Amino acid sequence: MKALYLSGKGDTDVLTFGDLPDPVIIDPWDIIVRVRATAMNRLDIMQREGTHGSTPTKYPFITGMEYAGDVLEVGSQVTGFKPGDRVFGTGHNTYAELVRVQLTPGIRHETAELIPEGLSFEEAAVIPVSFSMAWHMLHCGGKVHAGQDVLIMGAGSGTGSGGIQLAKVAGARVITTASTDEKLEKARALGADEVINYQETPEFSKRVLEFTDGQGVDLVFEHIGTPVWESCFASLKRGGILVTCGVTAGHRVSLHLGQLWRRELTIIGSDVNSEEDFGTIARLAGQGAIHGVVDSVFPLQATAEAQERMKSRDSFGKIVLTVS
Repeated sequence: MKALYLSGKGDTDVLTFGDLPDPVIIDPWDIIVRVRATAMNRLDIMQREGTHGSTPTKYPFITGMEYAGDVLEVGSQVTGFKPGDRVFGTGHNTYAELVRVQLTPGIRHETAELIPEGLSFEEAAVIPVSFSMAWHMLHCGGKVHAGQDVLIMGAGSGTGSGGIQLAKVAGARVITTASTDEKLEKARALGADEVINYQETPEFSKRVLEFTDGQGVDLVFEHIGTPVWESCFASLKRGGILVTCGVTAGHRVSLHLGQLWRRELTIIGSDVNSEEDFGTIARLAGQGAIHGVVDSVFPLQATAEAQERMKSRDSFGKIVLTVS
């Protein structure tokens, strides 16, 4: 099969498009998917650069965490899918023509669901990771519910754009941040109620307090790290919850323990748990309650160019790689 793989750690010149062996059924609950589209995640760049503890243990290494495509083959115990089904989900090594998706009961780390009618492969490919992460942060960590005020950081990211939509589905009022007014307008189109340009207002907690009559928000949805930490912390109301899932801009912060206990705040770390949450996400997508946000589409061979776009931080939503 053709695949986009890392030949080692380094700059974009280690991205290699070439032939690697086809994946095969190993476990009776495996399926083989012909990948039509895959979406880019920040981890893909971290693995290439060997940062954030994500250096692959051996090369060649195929990156990629989500896919949309057609079922090519199913294991002997698979009953939910058949060859020809259009499916999407989370997986590993998805920057390739073919991917083995492991659906072993009880130890699932990967997922597959039927693509809802009317959804293109490109639209489906951007949903699995970001929306599963956002759902887990909001519901399993943050216990979001109707009537709450929620601060969603980084509206332009896949996780942020997904978080806005899922918080609105839950009935919350959404305050969000982005680096440009253009991104903020797009965030409003997704349902954001109040918006803040954090480039113009670095201490955005002051604006948050204005929006909430001096109280602060019930929940902060954070995935950036060091530069925004203090304002995120200051944006919480008494008894509020801060859920974090990423450190793309830095992982070292200071914590005021007196504020933590005196204001009865809660800080929660959240990792993606797609095997638990993705079924709900797929149903919401099928109902039209949420939709993936596609920033741009590149062929798999142009992954280096696509990664440069992601690093520029000009994108809104997710970048898709198509596999011909």
